[in-house]
Formats: sequence, C-alpha cells, structure tokens
Amino acid sequence: MIHKIKFIVNPKSGINRNPARIVGWIDSILKPGGLSYNISYTGKPGDGTDLAREAVKEGFTIVAVIGGDGTINEVGRGLCGSDVALAVIPAGSGNGFARNFKIPLKQVEAIKLLLNPQIIPIDVGKINDHHFFNVAGFGLDANIAENFEQFGIRGPLPYFLVGIRAFFNYQPQTILIKYDNKEIEISPLVVTIANAPEYGNGAIISPSALPDDGFLDLAILDKITLRQAVSNLYRLFNGTINQVSAFHSHRVTSLEIIRPAPGPIQTDGNPHQEAAHLKIEVIPQSLKVLVGARYRKATFDQ
Repeated sequence: MIHKIKFIVNPKSGINRNPARIVGWIDSILKPGGLSYNISYTGKPGDGTDLAREAVKEGFTIVAVIGGDGTINEVGRGLCGSDVALAVIPAGSGNGFARNFKIPLKQVEAIKLLLNPQIIPIDVGKINDHHFFNVAGFGLDANIAENFEQFGIRGPLPYFLVGIRAFFNYQPQTILIKYDNKEIEISPLVVTIANAPEYGNGAIISPSALPDDGFLDLAILDKITLRQAVSNLYRLFNGTINQVSAFHSHRVTSLEIIRPAPGPIQTDGNPHQEAAHLKIEVIPQSLKVLVGARYRKATFDQ
C-alpha cells in the first residue's frame, strides 16, 4: 500500500527543540522513496486534534506526530475510530508512548519506520471525556503532572524534583472504587489506570498492562513512607513495582471512582481539573498505531 502521510509538528515539544532539522531528515529519507507527505505545525492547545481530523477527511493514511506524549494524545483523539494510523517521531521529554510501542527514540530511525510500516489496532482508555493511550490517573501522579506543567522546564531532572516535592506535600484522599460488582474504599498514594505499562522516562507503573488486550489495568499504590519509597524506587524503573507489598493491580474493562471533591487528573501526563465522579472505560481496538519492530502484540493475539 502506498501511504499518504501527514506530519503534525509541535515546535515547542521536549528539551531539544529543532523541528527544522527533523523536517530535513524527513525530506532526505522519504523523498527518494517517492512517498507523498505534507507537514503542518501546531500553534496552540487543540491544534493537534483539529489537524488530525482534517487529515482523516483529506484522505491521508498515516498521521505522524513530531512531539511528546501531550501532542500525541491530542492527535490520537482526532484519529480514534478512523482507519488512519498514528505514527510517532519522538520529540518529547518523557516519550512514554514511543517507549511503550518500541518506537526508536532516535528520530532518524523512527522516520525510517514509515518506509515499511507495521500497523496494529490498539485499545483506547477514556476517563469521563478524556481519552488516553498510555496511562491516566489521579492522586500523586496527577499532582506531579499539574506541578510539572507549571514548572516550565522540561526533562527528567525537573520532573524528579517536582515529584520529590509533591511526595512530601500530597495528602491522600479517601475514595470509593467500583468495578466488577465490587466496591473498595481506600486512601491510596497513587491510582493509575494503565492501557500501557510506562509513564515515560523508563518509569513502569503497570508491568502487566497490554495496550491491545481489551483491558485496562487498575494499579493502586498504598501510602508509603519516604524510606519505603526510596528503597523501592528502582523497582519503578526495572519493571518490578508489582513486587512491592503496597502495590495492587486489577484488570478491568470499566470502573467508577468517587472522590470527596473535584480535583486534578492526568491523561498521558496532561493535567486536567475534573469532577469528583470519574467514569473510566476501555474502547477496544479503536486506534491504529505504527509500532516498532521489537513490539509484541498481546499474548492471545500472537
């Protein structure tokens, strides 16, 4: 199949902002192959979704995002339910989506995937009116996302510093979770709803999550002491957080969370203020994604 590719570039993504260089690589890699492509730039929040929807109407077969997880989330929302595939040239500070789908972090290698694309359908999560492709949540992670957004400096070190400050300041809420005809009342440090394993920057919050198995993973981390957090931090980065006694995980297709008051949530790292009552569901096989060569589909589908 000869693909018609739309590139959507966020010139403000990440920490090494040089979109002109990336566009030069696109030209040098794709033009010799005779591929048809067009490049557009985002200028404000929401542009990614609008440009993606226009690309669907204009008959593009692949929309390739040059940006981070926030831009990917915007563009993905505009492609959900269509036959147009989402591709990613990672240019963010955390690049969780690229890591989850084994897309090379070297941008030249990611562009080369477009020459022979491997495309699969994946699930999409939805929390109230917000879609997510990696992880959503509230509690400490939403607090960190909100503070990181305000911090203004991108990169792993600023994120770590914001996280440490948030850990000391965050006070867990008592919440009610309903799923599979069960109700549990807890006061957790973190509640993450994972469609894929990783937040970004190598932090794996839900090792068992598979983005194409028809389920979401409800990952709960009880309140822990600073000493417990420090001694187990390495587990967040080697895929063994599920071996911490304070960690609990449940596979679900839908759930409800009732909080004492409205507050922040995060979807793929984007912070939002949202109602106290959260309704969460999986929308199976609703987004087509171009994945890296090392990506393995869900076990049942291999």
